[in-house]
Amino acid sequence: MKRRKKKRGRALLVLLLIIAALAYFVHDSAVNIELTEYSVTGDRIPRSFDGFKIVQISDYHGAEFSHELAEMVRQQNPDIIAITGDIITEAEELPNVEKLLEEIEGIAPVYFVSGNHDFASGQIGALTELFERFGVEYLENEYICLERGGERMVLAGVQDPNSWEGIATPDAVAEKLRGEYPREYTVLLGHRNYWAEEYPDLPVDLILCGHAHGGLIRLPGVGGLISTDRTLFPDYEAGLYHCGGYELIVSRGLGNSVPVPRLFNRPELVSITLCAE
Repeated sequence: MKRRKKKRGRALLVLLLIIAALAYFVHDSAVNIELTEYSVTGDRIPRSFDGFKIVQISDYHGAEFSHELAEMVRQQNPDIIAITGDIITEAEELPNVEKLLEEIEGIAPVYFVSGNHDFASGQIGALTELFERFGVEYLENEYICLERGGERMVLAGVQDPNSWEGIATPDAVAEKLRGEYPREYTVLLGHRNYWAEEYPDLPVDLILCGHAHGGLIRLPGVGGLISTDRTLFPDYEAGLYHCGGYELIVSRGLGNSVPVPRLFNRPELVSITLCAE
């Protein structure tokens, strides 16, 4: 009888330790922001843009660590800030979004492209007003030229398909801009990570996106376990991918929008430096 009680006691202790460890890692994956830095090299990058830095914020989902995030962004000293969709999930998060935009205002020009939750929240009108107030440029199936040292590159943004109206596919936007800027280095901002499969031949140089949340639960040495659409072991869930004629950077994002908690998957801020060859 005593041996059984000891075994039960040990089993209970092990169970409690496992629960405590899981609770710690879930908390860690909710609040501790991780910086991931990439260097993108190419002979198409203009010499004047050598060292040009883009900080990417993705899948914020109205999180509550705007001050810490803003400080990390400021320390990167970016040339531009790109917000690649899902800044909000529901109306109650608008104050957190407003606080974030207030704290990153003035660090660098900010560009936004929509994600599925930005429209599903029903707050796209309120978001647009916030963007206008804080000088954020909302790229809706359009593109602009960035100039530096007498040279230029193109920054484009594609509206999320969840917008329900005014839909333009990434290939339509890319082909239109190539008609106007056939040789310029082009960075395309979007939200959906599966474009590498649906649009493998886009005539752009670099795509920045999110959406996959890093696979929510990440297994060491394996990668993402489950996507936001419940697909197991999803492709293109996080990192830098070489996709035919362009490179794709998928952010793991910062917040969450589904009941499954992030695990072994810290919120991610992405920093990209362009390096001319």
